[in-house]
Amino acid sequence: MKRQAFGMIFAIIITVLVATLAILGLKLSTSTLNTTTNEHIAIQLDLYLNSTAELAILYIQRNGFKYQEGSTTTVRPNVMEPIIKNINYGANGEYQFTYKMTPLVSPDVTNVGGVAITDEQKNTIINTMILDISGFVVSPITNQTFRVTKRQVVKP
Repeated sequence: MKRQAFGMIFAIIITVLVATLAILGLKLSTSTLNTTTNEHIAIQLDLYLNSTAELAILYIQRNGFKYQEGSTTTVRPNVMEPIIKNINYGANGEYQFTYKMTPLVSPDVTNVGGVAITDEQKNTIINTMILDISGFVVSPITNQTFRVTKRQVVKP
């Protein structure tokens, strides 16, 4: 009788140990999946952030501080007003970025520090801008929002 009771207690202990190990293994795999997903999202956000900066620079190099309406290029009424663009990346557009380009100097500038500037210098000075980029994505696993921002001065 004592032998059967000992066997039953031993079986319960083994079952509890196996269940505990299974739960710990499940937690570890879930944790690893979250970590891997977060690392992937961070890398993607960084790559898309750099791509957005390059696209903004290309936009200014091609258009200056103008905007396209249909087939004609129209000068913006207030050249000092920032240009704001939205870009979505990813298969379903889940990585959403916005960039804002703000000119640092008015196009009416004729001298800098009392020194007259040439037209070539004027174009460089006018196209100098502050570039603000912000982007975000929602993790499909945890529904956590990951955000990234960047500010830089650009001379296209």
